[in-house]
Amino acid sequence: MNRKIMKSLLIASILVGSTTFGLKACAQDMPYEPVFENVPITESITSAAKTEVSATKSVSSMTPVKHETVASATTTAPANTAATTPVETGNLQSALMQLDSAQIELRNQLIQYKSEYASIDNQYKAIGKERAAKAKLVKETEKKIKNLDSTKEKIRKNMD
Repeated sequence: MNRKIMKSLLIASILVGSTTFGLKACAQDMPYEPVFENVPITESITSAAKTEVSATKSVSSMTPVKHETVASATTTAPANTAATTPVETGNLQSALMQLDSAQIELRNQLIQYKSEYASIDNQYKAIGKERAAKAKLVKETEKKIKNLDSTKEKIRKNMD
């Protein structure tokens, strides 16, 4: 049984390792692969994208963005492959703002849950102390009853 588990773990780790190595080798440590290397990309910002950019208070310009390739005999790569457009920047900033707001909401919820837990925990401790005190009283009362029963039995034996 252990051999089967060990073999399956070894195979899984080899698969994961080779997959990550293969992905790094293909991507050449680039965040993305430029698909349209030979074709210049021209994008214009639509009104919806303008509102997103203005909502995120981006300082970028609102003019159409054009990507031009460097025309030479040896290379056909875009001039700036790492640059992001204002629309992409706006989308990323809005995504970051959404993540921040979700994180703030979760932290507020955590604070609320912690306070509720502390309240319940204090009630539990108080009830535990009260329970222990009652258990002590019950034991003392039972002990007194046993003492009275034994005293009654002794008196009965002495009467005979």
